[in-house]
Amino acid sequence: MTPRTLKKRVEALADSIMYQGFNYTRRGLLEQHKLLVASLLCFRLLIKRGTVVESEVMALINKEVSSDPPHQIESLKFISEPAWAAVHGL
Repeated sequence: MTPRTLKKRVEALADSIMYQGFNYTRRGLLEQHKLLVASLLCFRLLIKRGTVVESEVMALINKEVSSDPPHQIESLKFISEPAWAAVHGL
């Protein structure tokens, strides 16, 4: 087996194992938790591949809220005050 075919085979096996593990886990979840688990798995994969920075994902998950958000301009008044503080914190 050449190194190229070995690498493709290992990638195919890793993808298959990940998919089967997700399917097995998904069967035991309640419907409202399936999207959460899929999102967290997707974030972990993107972090591992280097597409997304881990600190950005953690800021999104932890919902960092700004203690002193700047004044909200008139065109953004449709966003509630707590949501505006969370947007500014992000």
